[in-house]
Amino acid sequence: MAPPGDRLTLIRLLEGLITLGLILMMSNALIGPVLDPDQTGGESNAILRLMWLPVYAAAGALAALRAPRMLRFWAPGLMLGLLVAWAFASVTWSIDPSVSQRRAVAVAATTLFGLYLAARYGGRGFTELLATAFLLLALGSYAVCLAMPSLGVHSDVNAGAWRGLWYEKNQMGATMVYATLTFAAAAALSPRRRWLWCFGALLSVGLIVMTASKTSLLAVALGLGVGAGLAAMGRGPAAAVVLVWLGVTAAALLGGLWWLAPEALFEAMGKDPSLTGRTDIWSAVLRAADERPWLGYGFAAFWTDDSAPAKWIRNQLDWVVPTAHNGWLDLLIQLGAVGVVLFAVALLAALPPALFRSRRLAEANWSAMMLAVFILQIFSESFILAHNSLPWVLAVAAVARLTGPAPAAAALGSRQPLALRRRPAQPILGGPSNGGLRPAETDMADLLWPGETGGPRPFGRRGLAVA
Repeated sequence: MAPPGDRLTLIRLLEGLITLGLILMMSNALIGPVLDPDQTGGESNAILRLMWLPVYAAAGALAALRAPRMLRFWAPGLMLGLLVAWAFASVTWSIDPSVSQRRAVAVAATTLFGLYLAARYGGRGFTELLATAFLLLALGSYAVCLAMPSLGVHSDVNAGAWRGLWYEKNQMGATMVYATLTFAAAAALSPRRRWLWCFGALLSVGLIVMTASKTSLLAVALGLGVGAGLAAMGRGPAAAVVLVWLGVTAAALLGGLWWLAPEALFEAMGKDPSLTGRTDIWSAVLRAADERPWLGYGFAAFWTDDSAPAKWIRNQLDWVVPTAHNGWLDLLIQLGAVGVVLFAVALLAALPPALFRSRRLAEANWSAMMLAVFILQIFSESFILAHNSLPWVLAVAAVARLTGPAPAAAALGSRQPLALRRRPAQPILGGPSNGGLRPAETDMADLLWPGETGGPRPFGRRGLAVA
């Protein structure tokens, strides 16, 4: 019989591999272009519906395995759980109850996986696990684009633009934005593998450039700017005041430019004033939302093929509109004003900790960067409550890490296995060069939450976090 320590290591390694596999699945890499070229989303594709069932089961099993840790994240779980519960409740008034029920189950599993990531991992282990998944996706995209351009490069209206492992270029652009920010956080928290994560960042930025997506470049600049600003704020009150003032001034200038000369702003972004027809969609969606302002048309039911209000919009605009191309508006027509308020509460609750918690939470800057980019993207993409969606998983994880228990408080209530609690605090070979950390603190297979091994330090002037 294997020793208890070996069994625990094997369980953690298996758990990490399953988690990595679920992250890759949630990215939807290859699923769109290979299994769902018509983007039916599984409505008429039995293979897709059956394929996701084991994914939901695995997410539920992982959450059950770490139930004590999940319970400590009751605050974000409650906020996001209410939103998911409202999606389930919408089945009773949905214009397509079967679709609403099926999609509610899918988004519940997706949200649960995001909460699991936040509760199970943290600090260096958290960012390196995500960075590993993004590195595989980036390398796979280069391989497809260079070796199989018929699959990885657009030949239609976006001819020449790279789309990699996804159905279209904007999907790859959005994914590589999150990849770049994750690589940056992993490089800051993992000095021993910094060269690897910097290489990953170069790969992901290169893919963004090949998509010819200026929006993705803007999102990367925003995310990195937020991360750098928060790191600089840790240098003292004076730096924090200056940075807040600069941020408010920049926001005011952009707001004034948007109000006085929007054409100049759109031209700088490479967009036309209608945002490629999005403003026409938004106007039509708002008119439809006026018919059911409080409850909406039911979760995920509005844009189905048989939806009467969606047919009206498509007839008005004379093309097959797939979504509102705005997360807030899509949430409004699905779950009404109540759903919008529930999501806004969860989002707003995470903003103050993003500013003031970076000195206690190792990956707080990663969470702040994720939310900044997510907030920007949901003005043009429907990522809120998106089932089987990595952006929604990362947004849930970021909110949960910021609004969950503080690392020190979590450490007091941690229920470590007995074998771990009795493990002697012996430094690994190399001694001082590794900071005297125990193997459990440096082995990625363990991926312990930071609160279990000591309080993290923010990356910045005072050094790197212990994770």
